[in-house]
Amino acid sequence: MIGYRSVASQEIQRFESVHPSIYAIYDLIELVPDAHIAKQIREHVVAIEDSFVNSHEWTLARDVPELHLGIIGSSDSGKSALVHRYLTGSFMHEESPEGGRFKKEIFINDQSYLLLIRDEGGVPEAQFSSWIDALLLVFSLENEESFSIVCSFYNRMCSFRNMSEVPKILVGVQDSINDSNPRVIKDVRPRKLACDLRCPYYETCAIYGLNVERVFQDVPVATKNVQLQNKEMETTNSLKVNISEKDEDCRSIHNNSVPNDSGLLNDNFHNVQNQHGELRSSILTPTTIRKFRRKSNIFTPSKKEKYMGEMGVGREIPVKQGYLFKRSSKSLKEWKKKYVTLLEDGRLTYHSSLHDYMNDTNGKEILLQYVTVKVPGKTPKGSKSYNAQEDSFEFSIISLENKTWHFEANNAEDRDNWITAIEQQILSSLQNSDGDKKNETDAFKMHCIKNKVSGNDACVDCGAPNPDWASLNLGVLVCIECSGIHRNLGSHISKVRSLDLDDWSAGHLSVMLALGNDIANSIWEYCLNGKQKPASDSSREEKEQWIRWKYEDKLFLPPINPNISLGKLLIDSVCRGDMRAFTLCLARCNYEDINISVSTEDLRTPLHLACATGNLAMAQLLIWHKANPQNLDHEGRTCMSYVRALERTLDNSSDSMEMQKLLEVLEQASVSGMDDADASQY
Repeated sequence: MIGYRSVASQEIQRFESVHPSIYAIYDLIELVPDAHIAKQIREHVVAIEDSFVNSHEWTLARDVPELHLGIIGSSDSGKSALVHRYLTGSFMHEESPEGGRFKKEIFINDQSYLLLIRDEGGVPEAQFSSWIDALLLVFSLENEESFSIVCSFYNRMCSFRNMSEVPKILVGVQDSINDSNPRVIKDVRPRKLACDLRCPYYETCAIYGLNVERVFQDVPVATKNVQLQNKEMETTNSLKVNISEKDEDCRSIHNNSVPNDSGLLNDNFHNVQNQHGELRSSILTPTTIRKFRRKSNIFTPSKKEKYMGEMGVGREIPVKQGYLFKRSSKSLKEWKKKYVTLLEDGRLTYHSSLHDYMNDTNGKEILLQYVTVKVPGKTPKGSKSYNAQEDSFEFSIISLENKTWHFEANNAEDRDNWITAIEQQILSSLQNSDGDKKNETDAFKMHCIKNKVSGNDACVDCGAPNPDWASLNLGVLVCIECSGIHRNLGSHISKVRSLDLDDWSAGHLSVMLALGNDIANSIWEYCLNGKQKPASDSSREEKEQWIRWKYEDKLFLPPINPNISLGKLLIDSVCRGDMRAFTLCLARCNYEDINISVSTEDLRTPLHLACATGNLAMAQLLIWHKANPQNLDHEGRTCMSYVRALERTLDNSSDSMEMQKLLEVLEQASVSGMDDADASQY
């Protein structure tokens, strides 16, 4: 109480000191000899006074919630440019040593929030630490000192507050990396720090906008999730108290003991809340703007989670569990003991110890839907070379992208039991996930394409209602008559599919969800130049003429900036995740533009950047436009390398599945020639 009283008193003193200072400035203005300058100064002071008097605590309704985002880092960390890029969409090279205060309206699940961004200019103090709801820790990848400083700043904040409860993101800035300033912070160090802090790690570039939007989108969502969890916990605790009191009353009235079921009630209540939350999130995000719903490991486990013997914190009972040896993927190839569990949902997890498994920390998982199991050197039992006597008890799990995990059991029987159990789960995963679960997911996405994506209730070219055909690479729905005209254009212009009769891959669905008829027509029908769009009852000849004008001759496209190359515009649209600008660039780009590098030093292509951000829709469209998935960047990395690196930062299986889909698209494009890939897909 005394602490709050002190803070309130300080705020009153601060507020009451402003007007005397403003009045003193008015008095000083009277002494300015130049009347014109005096008038200009007075107008600026009046504007400042009005802004102060009408600040949000006096004008903003109580039902507009706030989120407080703090940013820490050294003056040369790149945090000023990061914030400036987010707020303005442009790059500012100069740093602001004094920091800054900024406001922006954001939306989370269609709810408006006032985001208060506080870029702390110096060493964080207690007031800043208690003010924040979330935190960005920013450092420059070419500056060793900036990495050390952000670590020391965070340690200082830990002395003021329990920072484990605060959602946070570690941000490595690429802005200053060039030939004279090479990267000095290798990838393993920030990833280890992020693991220790239990937070995501992103690398950003304010010059091109790489991951900037994603950082500022993810941290408010994580913050809101924490607030909802805390509120839910308070509600649950309140239920516990109420039920406990009622039980006590029952004991007094009936003079016997009544079992207290509050724990069971609370767990059920918690599960129902989570189920509704997941469903709501899915329904509200039919496009790829928010691609991932993260189950962030930055949150401490709920107090109401209960340990269940050796099964750990309230989770499903494994099909099989026990210790196996796992061979390290590092150069030494050491065998280390791991606690391995096989789960009914098609996952195999391994932890360094039973203790880590029970606490659900430092674990890794393998999705069994995309793997096979092999025994090194072993041939089928029916062959002549089969050898029943073996010196080792190894087996390997191999994924589609040829990633291999080597395990060894204590004896042949234990190994064979593991192999049998894993193969059974692989089969179940293929049957369930590829069958019912995949069909259910795809059916929901198809429902969204038909009913949720803006403009898809009518044919994109003639307005006929309820179109049931699609042009995949254009991302639009068309009626059956217009679909025939689209087929006549050729698959290089329009790839036609039936919504109900054809099979749809994950890449196809992602493009259709990301675009839609309204977005497409804002590009392809930007300026009609006096020409009349056909109606649903227009003749076929009129519709065909219109469609050829629109997609073949490209008569109605909006103009583009002539001072910037198409390739650079394409790169910028990928970094910003701007599907409209991206689609416009694709409509005008040639092969060289599609495969352009960021610079002579930075050899990343637009496809590299789309993979780095996990944008399946953009990656699929680039591949359809002849992007080469085998191009190497300046460090010799492929597009697949970027997807795998991103996959390692994701915290739940659904996000990993999304990355697996992107890997499948890249793999198919890499193995097949581009023309063969088109032929096989369509």
